[in-house]
Amino acid sequence: MKNKKLFVNLFCVLMAVVMCIGMLHPIVASAGTKEDYRAAQERLDKINKEIAGLKDTKAKQEKEKKNAQSQINLVKKQISILNSDIKTANDNLLAKQQELEAKKTEIQETDALFKERLKAMFIMRRGGTMSTILAVDSFSQLLTATDTLQRISNADTDLLKQLDEQKKAIEREEIAIQERLNALVEKQGTLETKQNELAGLMKTLDDKLSETEAKEEAAKETQQEVYAEYLAAKQAVEAEFGQSSSGTFVGGEWIWPVPTNGHISSLYGRRKIYGVWEHHTGIDIATGWGEGWPYINGQAIVASNSGIVKTAIYSNRGYGNYVIIDHGGNNFSLYGHCSKLAVKVGDYVSQGQTVAYVGSTGNSTGPHLHFEIRLNGSCVDPQPLVTSTRPTK
Repeated sequence: MKNKKLFVNLFCVLMAVVMCIGMLHPIVASAGTKEDYRAAQERLDKINKEIAGLKDTKAKQEKEKKNAQSQINLVKKQISILNSDIKTANDNLLAKQQELEAKKTEIQETDALFKERLKAMFIMRRGGTMSTILAVDSFSQLLTATDTLQRISNADTDLLKQLDEQKKAIEREEIAIQERLNALVEKQGTLETKQNELAGLMKTLDDKLSETEAKEEAAKETQQEVYAEYLAAKQAVEAEFGQSSSGTFVGGEWIWPVPTNGHISSLYGRRKIYGVWEHHTGIDIATGWGEGWPYINGQAIVASNSGIVKTAIYSNRGYGNYVIIDHGGNNFSLYGHCSKLAVKVGDYVSQGQTVAYVGSTGNSTGPHLHFEIRLNGSCVDPQPLVTSTRPTK
């Protein structure tokens, strides 16, 4: 019985000590909660980079498809022109063939007539010479008649020669047209082959583009899921601010947290990061590096107001190295992406005291301070609250 009573007394004392420690030191979120948040951020960053890569791939594929379509359109236009040229050549060839047939018919008819004339003249000369002599009144008329027959014979012979030359000229033109037609048809075949190749390329590009678009849609769905996880994890970390260790606000004005000034590179409020719209809970103050970059002497960051250090964490995710100061009355300030911290949890800091140095740790693309002020537990725009002036970008 004494042992049981002793155990109960020891347990009560232990709980009292734990409660006292909890009152003396700020309570921070568990390591597991922070790791969940960091893991969600890492997954979100990864999926956002994947989506960005897919967008680049999609843009390149769309450009390739556009180029291929331009080539197809050009080939189609060339084929259309060729078809018109082939039709013209066929029409010319047909016209020449008809002209040639007509010329052949003319030659045949002229040749038949010429043969009839020769036959008549032969008969006349063979059996009708005496008749010709008796039919004329003088020797002069006889010579004229004979000369006329000879002239008729020569004229017919010349006509046949002329017709034959015309026929050969038409045949040459027919051959030239046929050769041009053959060349056009051959070129048409080459263009049609190229058109088929481009059609195959277009199908391949369409398939690749469809695959990329499907991957992009799947990645966006995953992005929404991961973003939901990220928000849930972020909300869990938000609980890290919790309640102030003191119910009374220290009061006074807030001061600009970077004595060397710097300019606001990202405002408080809605912004797009990694392709996702989110609420920026503070302002980003961009500065140059101090001496000894990257880990020692970035530009000094000072407490915007007096208070107790609630959180002082080194991390390579999210806000990177950051400090949260409790100013009482559920009012807090946060300083993120620091290169080095100058305080630890539980430290009391005065307004203007150095608490960290500007850095680029965590999700950061350059040296800057992510600065937040939370009044009664809710984030607000720090700009109207700080009193010191600073340059604009």
